[in-house]
Amino acid sequence: MIYDIREYAKDDIGAMKSLWCLTFGDPPELVDCFFELLPSMGTGFVAELDGEVFGAAYVLDAFLHLPDSSTKKLSYIYAVAVDDSARGQGIGAELTRACMRNAWEYSADICCTLPAEASLYDWYESRCGLAAASFCSYETVEAGAEISGIKRLSADEYGFLREDMLRGKAHVGFYYGYLRFQEEIFTSYCGGFFEYKGAIACGYVEDETLYVKEYLGDEPEFIPSLCAALGAKSAVIRRASSTGERYIAAYQKADFPPDTVWNLTLD
Repeated sequence: MIYDIREYAKDDIGAMKSLWCLTFGDPPELVDCFFELLPSMGTGFVAELDGEVFGAAYVLDAFLHLPDSSTKKLSYIYAVAVDDSARGQGIGAELTRACMRNAWEYSADICCTLPAEASLYDWYESRCGLAAASFCSYETVEAGAEISGIKRLSADEYGFLREDMLRGKAHVGFYYGYLRFQEEIFTSYCGGFFEYKGAIACGYVEDETLYVKEYLGDEPEFIPSLCAALGAKSAVIRRASSTGERYIAAYQKADFPPDTVWNLTLD
């Protein structure tokens, strides 16, 4: 099978949206939002044969703040998708490597991704050189009584508070377009960005479970009450950890501490 991998063009967007919806099952409104924001977040690559797009992947810009006040430029590979008819031929790996080449071309220090499932960590390492380099732990809490004082935040409000709370700790920062798309994901699934007594949290609800992608602060009643407010029976909280479950797969993993706060990855 002879195909071409290239950076996407405006005329490809319709086919890329269709491939995304078929592969990931996301609502069209969410996919539309991604493509509206993509030029401010990074770029994408397509696999094409005879004028037909049958694969796509995206490389998004971010940055890593280190405790010594230095900053690393990150490229985050996202939403690698190949049509069912073309799988098993190495196209996903070729798309990933195209994203990596783009990252190095634009002087990224670290190229990284969050594999969609556990089996893909080994695939990314063997095919693309992206090894598990960051870990996380999960905590489950039950819903509690609703309390007053929980405030819904916009993407930029959350981003400013997050940077203040993580100053001096190794953490990944994101540009506004990325946070805006994160907000769209959350609100599409009955979630959002929230603040309570100086603590912040964000996540979404699925199958009556609140998946808390980030929780910064120490207010014990915050998450149980947020569960109740969003109609969830329990919450699963993801936290940065130096050990635990594999989380971020990255190239040049030695450049950041193992307990770096990532958390707002697009999963």
